[in-house]
Amino acid sequence: MMVQITSADEGKISGTVSIVGAVQDGKNIAGARPFSGTIDGKAINLSIENGTGVSLATGAIEGDKLRLTWFANGSSTQATFEKSDAARFGELADASRTRAAEKRQDIESLAAAKDRTQRRSETQKSIEKLADKVFSKANELSEKSRKIDVLIAGYQAARNRTAKMKTAIQHINAKSPEGSYQISQINYQMNDLANDIESIHISVQNYRAALIGFANDAGSQSSQHLAECQTDRLLDCSRLSASMLLFQSRYKQFQRDYQRENTAYNAKSGADI
Repeated sequence: MMVQITSADEGKISGTVSIVGAVQDGKNIAGARPFSGTIDGKAINLSIENGTGVSLATGAIEGDKLRLTWFANGSSTQATFEKSDAARFGELADASRTRAAEKRQDIESLAAAKDRTQRRSETQKSIEKLADKVFSKANELSEKSRKIDVLIAGYQAARNRTAKMKTAIQHINAKSPEGSYQISQINYQMNDLANDIESIHISVQNYRAALIGFANDAGSQSSQHLAECQTDRLLDCSRLSASMLLFQSRYKQFQRDYQRENTAYNAKSGADI
């Protein structure tokens, strides 16, 4: 801060109060306000324009020093100034601006580092979440493959049962009311069995279609995350890599099992379902 008296005449003075500094975030603050006042011996009284009104200051000249007390907003602040030239204030102002710029750079660097840390944390969470999903799907596939043999056995059992029912129909007198009723009941059972088998096969087809979609999405996301791990060595993709290897192995096995299931469904054994 500099108090510069530019005129003095018969106890009346005028000049400017200049301020250069920085606030906590490193931004520069600078400004100059005109003042007018009086000087009586060593005593001095100032009225400083502040843009919205006038602030008052009183003090005294003591040798090469000026001591002032500023009054504003119901409070007071004391400051001591040493006599010097304006060039010295300019040097101090430049030094203040330099410190402010350095502080601003430090703040920006810290903010950037904090942002990188936050983004890295979010990316790592996304990587772990995907790894969990892939591990879960791989375990699910293992269970699905195990059940394929049960379905294939069920298809064959249904065909055998259907064949027996058709054979039974051949030995029933369709012309008698009782025989006609028995045949209608057997046909109903065969249709019901065929519908059950078809429903099971359709559910397997739907699961496979959804699985292909999952495999494509997981592959795309994992490729992106693995590339991020290559770029940022602080990221860890080890669990994701392991989950994808396990999933791919079990995915291939399920595809082979699906082909067996599809073949078994379409096979004929004495009679169609």
